[in-house]
Amino acid sequence: MLTHSEMVALAGSARLMMMADGEISEGELQIAESFAGRLGLTVVQWSAIWEEAIHVLPDDDAVTEAVGALTRPVAREVAYELLYELATDGTIVDPEWDILEWLDEHWRYEDMVRRAKK
Repeated sequence: MLTHSEMVALAGSARLMMMADGEISEGELQIAESFAGRLGLTVVQWSAIWEEAIHVLPDDDAVTEAVGALTRPVAREVAYELLYELATDGTIVDPEWDILEWLDEHWRYEDMVRRAKK
């Protein structure tokens, strides 16, 4: 479904989404843990990807660049769906909406640029 680098970008962006409101809820932790099975991974595999994302995407800018660089429609769809689920655990706050809106606008812009180059 997703390539390794796409899963690393997803893990980093999930971490960013979870921290967007300043606190990580139990619900967010459970949702993030459920990503393993939904991505066809074991918990051990997902944990390793999560740890890798912490090291290779150490800050918000690196995470934003990695998730923004997703080009495959299926990768974008999966990432957006899972991030939306994280954001809507409890009450969605402005920083969480900001991430989702940025992804939507960024990917649309990237697609428009890509089509214009053809």
